[in-house]
Amino acid sequence: MGIEPNYLKRRDVESLRAVEAAFRAGPLAESLASAPDIERRRGLSREEFDSEYRAKGRPVVLEGYAARWPSVRTWSFDSLAERCGAVPVVVDSYSSKAARSTTFGEFVTLLKESAGTGAPPIYLQEWYYKTTAPELADDMPELEIAQYDFRRNLYGDAGSTNHQLWLGQKGGITRLHQDSYSVDVLHAQIVGEKLWYIMGPDSELLPGPDGQLDVRALLDSPATQLTRFVLRPGDVLYLPAWWFHRIELLSDSIGLGRKALDEANLRLHVRQRIGELLALALNPDELRRTHSELFDVVMARGRALAHQMDIDLSRLRQ
Repeated sequence: MGIEPNYLKRRDVESLRAVEAAFRAGPLAESLASAPDIERRRGLSREEFDSEYRAKGRPVVLEGYAARWPSVRTWSFDSLAERCGAVPVVVDSYSSKAARSTTFGEFVTLLKESAGTGAPPIYLQEWYYKTTAPELADDMPELEIAQYDFRRNLYGDAGSTNHQLWLGQKGGITRLHQDSYSVDVLHAQIVGEKLWYIMGPDSELLPGPDGQLDVRALLDSPATQLTRFVLRPGDVLYLPAWWFHRIELLSDSIGLGRKALDEANLRLHVRQRIGELLALALNPDELRRTHSELFDVVMARGRALAHQMDIDLSRLRQ
């Protein structure tokens, strides 16, 4: 198999760093400030959402869509620490060197103690809270616009609500990526604000004739559709499958990552899921070497899904 030419789709450490560097300096960094805002709607019905955005694959921010959620109205880092302080979590799981196990209460303490010290921001990524703190689920009701999610037909009701909380410190970064498994992104902002940059699914960052990344070609291509916007408490983002996105935390932040599988993407979703499971089962050592930053994260995703589906990973069927 050849090397992926598009740097935006690569997952090796060196390529991830090269793309992140482009966001921090050079033509791409200069273009971010003038990138257009995303379309924003308020009071959108489920039928309008389906016909105007989901059917057309158009991103949109639904302003205030989750504003009445108990989590949006009452949550803070301190209040969550009081409720689930002893719950085990893995902090900075997206970095194989920085990842460490702790409790949620200790995570909040670390976040407070490191504020303003110049230390790298602390991030609790992809917390599958339903496996360790399921009582929090009542504070985040199901989204009416997400009822098209075909995952419940594949994995059952519990597996289809295997959502994640993202809790991080001001300055935290989630590097540019596409979400796995051909699912749509529905992200509800609960506490704080996040700055998002998105690019269309056909965006390409390729080496130029001199071997350097041709950022200018990326910016000049109509397929890139570079957009920036801020997500605020109560807002819900709809981002169709395969759109690239990068997030910066403008303040200490809590958000809910809720995925949804459009039936139109079912075949590719299943193929990707099976391919990943086979790779993990048959070639784990090579995957850990080539994708060291993501290996443990992918394993955690699988374990969380198995837990929600009541699958015993210690046994094989006879």
